[in-house]
Amino acid sequence: MPGDSNQKGVKTVQTMLAAKKPGANESSKEKPSKQNKRTHSDVADESLECHDSMTSIQSTLSEIKKALQVTVTKDDLSSAISGLVQQKDLKDIVTNIVKQLLLTFEKNLSEKVEAKVRETTGKLQDQMDSLMIDNENLRERVRAKDKTIERLEEQVNDNNNRAIEAIKLGNYNEQYSRKHNIRMLNYPERPNEVLRDEFVNMVKKELKVDIKPDDVQAIHRIPGKEGHIKPVIVKVLILT
Repeated sequence: MPGDSNQKGVKTVQTMLAAKKPGANESSKEKPSKQNKRTHSDVADESLECHDSMTSIQSTLSEIKKALQVTVTKDDLSSAISGLVQQKDLKDIVTNIVKQLLLTFEKNLSEKVEAKVRETTGKLQDQMDSLMIDNENLRERVRAKDKTIERLEEQVNDNNNRAIEAIKLGNYNEQYSRKHNIRMLNYPERPNEVLRDEFVNMVKKELKVDIKPDDVQAIHRIPGKEGHIKPVIVKVLILT
């Protein structure tokens, strides 16, 4: 009968589900209790529940399968790892990079130092050129001063020679002029004396020589010994 076949199918599904539950074998060994006879509607409800459970399980399995498809496999990991840089290679790469950086730094530093040296050398050269020009100008001025000094030395020597000749001539003239000087000792001193007139009168009276006041070039007293009358010096023209 159709009802019996459906009932057998339902029992088979229930048996499969019950086998997955813990303690299912133990419960099967026990003597089943006497149950009431189920209706067709109860069997239909249980069939629908089993169908929904199977559908849910299939959906879950499909999702797991899809997730496994996008999961990284061992081959993918091996390929990725083979593409990665090993530690030794990484050390060599870092060493090469550092060397390149050092070379670049040394090159840039060397260029900057050379540029600075050239700049400083140029400034020093300009200063040296300026100093050379100033030194040459100073040499010219020193040479001009030397010539001036030589000319002045010649003039000084000439003046010295002339001064010596003048001194000699002056001494000679002084000695010659003293021949016409008269020195009078113990000539009485009087207040407000006029020595020129007194001398002319004395010469006329005592020496009987006719001279004029103009013949007396100079007459004055000179310092003498303390307590004594000051001497009188008279310079007269040469009488012919």
